[in-house]
Parts: sequence; structure tokens; C-alpha cells
Amino acid sequence: MRLKRNTLFQRVCAGPDSRTMEKLPSTTPSSVVCSLLLLAMLAATAMTAMAQAAPGSRGAIVKVDRAALHEHLRALGHRTRGGIAKSKSDSSDPRFRSLPHFSSSFSVNGMTYPYTMLGYPPASGRTAKLRSVIVPLRMRFVGFGPNQDVSVDFDAKAAVTNIVHSPMYQDAQFPNGFGQFGDMLQRATFWNKMDREREWHVRMARPRVMQTIDIEVTPETGALFQDSNGNFFGDVLFSFIDAEAKTILQLRSIDPDELPVFVTQNVTAEALGYHSAFSIPNDDGGETLQTFIYTSWLDPRLVDPLFADVSTFNHEEGEWLNDPFINNVAPDWMYPPPTDPRTVCSGNPFLEVGDPQGNGPTFDDFPTIVINVGNVGYHLQQLVMLPWFADERPSSAENGWYTFPAPDALTVPAVYCR
Repeated sequence: MRLKRNTLFQRVCAGPDSRTMEKLPSTTPSSVVCSLLLLAMLAATAMTAMAQAAPGSRGAIVKVDRAALHEHLRALGHRTRGGIAKSKSDSSDPRFRSLPHFSSSFSVNGMTYPYTMLGYPPASGRTAKLRSVIVPLRMRFVGFGPNQDVSVDFDAKAAVTNIVHSPMYQDAQFPNGFGQFGDMLQRATFWNKMDREREWHVRMARPRVMQTIDIEVTPETGALFQDSNGNFFGDVLFSFIDAEAKTILQLRSIDPDELPVFVTQNVTAEALGYHSAFSIPNDDGGETLQTFIYTSWLDPRLVDPLFADVSTFNHEEGEWLNDPFINNVAPDWMYPPPTDPRTVCSGNPFLEVGDPQGNGPTFDDFPTIVINVGNVGYHLQQLVMLPWFADERPSSAENGWYTFPAPDALTVPAVYCR
């Protein structure tokens, strides 16, 4: 199997991409960052490589117990893809069409870090209702097993129903009140910077659900796993799912101010999930600043709570709200908490709020938080907030918080790489 370099590896190890950033600050030697990124990539592809690359093993069904499945999912982690230049995302030129967004900045050690986030400026007191379309993907694995006669269909119906009824779209109780996850996260972040009446909101409108799309997966593009209870799980190449998503975007009618959310059930893509951003030229000379999310949904009856149900989606949604165009640069940080001896420099120069607590060696220090909607519990990953990256002491967020939805999980801002 050919190792595919992800976007962050290309940016840090092959030189910064002028299309996605003006400046890439770093206090960590590039050789260290590159080594960490390469190790993470190797870990994330190890299980797929075992099933696809070994002589005579292509299409073999990989048997895993619960512990091995846990380590496989943990190694996959989360990614980003693409990026849009700030000269476009921050422009008021109407030719650049996208979701409503605002820009500001913070400073650390004398360096200014501009950022762009979704919604209207907090001081405006306006409510943004962000539109989305959920795209269910039925993944059809064919030609597996020793005789190439094993086929498994992974329908996303249950996943979509669960997501639509989750706290990402429905109101639920959080430490700072009653509302949607993304809205409550952002309101907590900008609590002391929003309008005096505190009427500012960033809400998700009721999603449109597209008809299920079938995608065939062969041993050339995916791997099949089976746990000790006979349950199947799939994993496909990252480049494969990304190409399928972009093809669907070309063929289906999706508005510039609409977020596509591609959903698979019990199938991953060399990552638990990722969010992407890229520009699309239009016939009238303008450009669409396209964003989308790919999220796996893993059955909570079959996997550990750390990876269950909407935990990946809330990670990606939070990052999409805070870094929609994948061009918000932040100081290079170490994985929290600083007291864990496993902490290392992240090699991640972006304001990705889900990664510090949900994408590194200290991942399991931060268990998912169960948030109820009616009688159903949903597992949400913990996400850091802007003041954590900005080294604010005390934090300007509500009640001096640095993380959400379990504010007590972190009580100090980021420790930067040296």
C-alpha cells in the first residue's frame, strides 16, 4: 500500500502552502514535527495496510477483539483536508459565496493570529441559522474473504436518524443553559464579547437529508474487520472517500451556504472523520467557498464510549465552526493535560478545537460526555475553546472556562511547544 501524505504533512514537511496561509509560525524544529506526523500517519494506516498490502492477504477479513478495535479506532484519529486563502475567506467581495462568517484576531508573545469563524460578529447580537444537508452513504463491501465471496452492506439509516435527533441539531441541557451543542460552545466562548443583551447565536437549521447513495468498496479501496461477536466494521482509503464526496458535490445540487455532511455507519476512512474546505470557480466569474464534513458513526453497542455515536460528528462540527476554511493559524501547542507524561508537541499549527483533547496520545484522558435529548444519551467529545489557544489568563470565556462541555476538565491554557 502506498503511504499517502496528508495535507498537514505536506504543509509542514514540504513547505507552507501559500493558498491556505500567509505565515506558518512554529517554535518546533521541522524535523521533530515531521517525525511526529509521519508516526501518526503510519499508526493511522497500519490496520488497513495489514489487510491490503501483505502478499496474499488482500481482501482478508481481519479478526479483532475489543481491545484491538479500540486501538485501531484511536490510531485513526481525525484529519483536515484542503484550505482556502484568507484573502478570499476574509473578503467582503460578493463574488466569494459561502456561509456567514466573521473575522477577528488574538495575540500571543507579540505575534498576531487572525481567525475567521462561522456566524455573525458576536457584538452584533444577530442569530445565524446555518444550513446543512446530510448525505447518507451506504458502503457496499464486495469481494472479501479467502474466496472473494463475502459481501457486507453498511447502511447509514440508523446513523442519520441518530444524528438528526442529536444535540447538534436539537436543544439539550449544557453547563451554560439549554440549546444546541455548537451554539452553546460558541456562546460560552464569546460570552464576554457578545452583545450586552446576549442575544447572539450560531444555530444549525433543521438539516435536509439527501437520498442514500450507494458506494461499492473492493479490497483495492478498503478493508473489512470482524470482532469476536461477529460484527463487521469497514475502513476505506482516505483518498477514496474524499474523491467520492467531491464527485457527489459536483453531481448534486448543494447551495454555497449549505454544509454537506457525509455519513457512514460502522465504516471509517483512514480517519474517524475530517472537515474540508476548497474554492470552486463559478460560471459567472465568482467562486464558491465550499466546506464539508465527513463523519463516521459507530454503534455505541459495539464500540467504547470514546468513539460512540455522534462523538466524531461533534468533534468535526466544532472544528468547522471555529476553523471553517482551515486557515486559522495558532501557536504550536502540546497535548493536554501537561501533567500527563505522554504529552508531546502536536505539530498542529491550526485552531482545531477538537484535536487537543480528541486526537493525540492523551485522547483517553478526556472521556466523552453523555448529553441527553429526551430518553436518549449521546456521546460528545470535549473541545477546547479559543481562550485556550490564546493563552488567556484568566479566560475571557463564560466563567473563565477553557473547554466544553466539561469545563472542569482543563483549568489552564495551552502549553506551547519549545
